[in-house]
Amino acid sequence: MDFDLHPSASLRPRSLNALLAPNEMFTEALNHNLNLQRFKVLYICGNYSSVLRRLDRKFQELDISRALTVFQLMTILEEARHTLIVIEHDPMLYEDAQGMVEYVTQGLHEAAKEAAVLLYSPGTDTFQEDMTKNADRVFYFDGGPRATTKLISKAYPKAQKSQTTLEAWT
Repeated sequence: MDFDLHPSASLRPRSLNALLAPNEMFTEALNHNLNLQRFKVLYICGNYSSVLRRLDRKFQELDISRALTVFQLMTILEEARHTLIVIEHDPMLYEDAQGMVEYVTQGLHEAAKEAAVLLYSPGTDTFQEDMTKNADRVFYFDGGPRATTKLISKAYPKAQKSQTTLEAWT
């Protein structure tokens, strides 16, 4: 059974998926997806998470782990027994251990043999690109729908000068 995270993004069981999307879009997808509450979900973040503080507290089966080093991340992945594993990418984990990216990628593929694995990142970097090269699915969202822009008279002084005022009839 696929995990429908977003109307345009569904995660297959036993697969490695990568998602690049704005934080707001990702948190909204998690918060409004009641289907995820039926499964045992593991959320792994690094030194700092920009998503966790925005999540609703509705999840009954949400386990949260924090990986402060690459080795901790690999250990968490090895010990995980969840249906869905969500990893919030933290590029700071790999700055001192650039050679470990390949081993983390192998760990992600190993975890994907038993669960749906989602590697989430709000933006791209070289470490994230290396990890998603062999992903089963990659989803990229630039942003949500944008509001139409309005002309502001202060920003466009020429438009303001070309307008004329009608005189009132007395």
